[in-house]
Amino acid sequence: MIGSVVGLGSLLLMAACGQVPQPFSKDEANLAKAPFLIAPTTEGVVVLPVEGVPPETGELIADLAAEALQKQDVAANVRISNRASLFLSGAGRRLPDGRMEIAWTLARSDGTVIGERTDIVASDEQLAQSTAGIAAWLRPEQPVVVASVPKVAVYPVDGAPGDGNDLLRRALELALGRAPVQLTTDVAENGHVVQGDVSITRLNTGNDRVVISWIVLDAHGKQIGVVDQANVVPGGSLDHSWGAVAAPIADAALGGIVGLLKESEAARAAVGAGRATLAN
Repeated sequence: MIGSVVGLGSLLLMAACGQVPQPFSKDEANLAKAPFLIAPTTEGVVVLPVEGVPPETGELIADLAAEALQKQDVAANVRISNRASLFLSGAGRRLPDGRMEIAWTLARSDGTVIGERTDIVASDEQLAQSTAGIAAWLRPEQPVVVASVPKVAVYPVDGAPGDGNDLLRRALELALGRAPVQLTTDVAENGHVVQGDVSITRLNTGNDRVVISWIVLDAHGKQIGVVDQANVVPGGSLDHSWGAVAAPIADAALGGIVGLLKESEAARAAVGAGRATLAN
């Protein structure tokens, strides 16, 4: 997170209506900032910079909103998207008393609006209240189920040339070590496994198309889901060393993988709660 309570407060006080930034271009942003994309199996929410305010204010509010959604177990970020992502945009307006009015719109990539709300924001607490309502749009009918912390083992990666298999596995372990999961050396009872598979295809242009699939399995080998990533790189650039790309790849896949793990844990907890109800 780049902001703080003090930082947001001062930016809100300084914000004034200026030139509205150009509409966000999903394709351009993906190519420029997130060449390895999260999986279509996980929609995720892309929080766009709030328009109608200075750029630094709009970006800070987007960062805070994404973090608040993540705390509510909603896969949210300000960079990474795919064709199934939802987009949260805001239009800010400075009120005479110095507070910020934000008109939020949650929409699918085809422009279909899912929800709209207008909030008055003057603090991080009020921003958190606003994003809590947005999270409710995403999961309005899901029962509250207390799920355990997912246990996950990272198995060897296969198919990458050079040092790719080793570095990708180590990078994912490091990324998961920062996530709300418990890393295990071997698959634990009621735990999960993540396996990586890499394929590289030489294109007619001389470039290489790199496809990475992170397969999430339960302890019994049942597939929970797959996080697919793809990118086109200069031909032969990954034949030997993956040191410059392993960590960004793992970081980009992390949200999708953790989302699948949490969904699996929540489903198991719901089944357990249902059995307990029947027993009673």
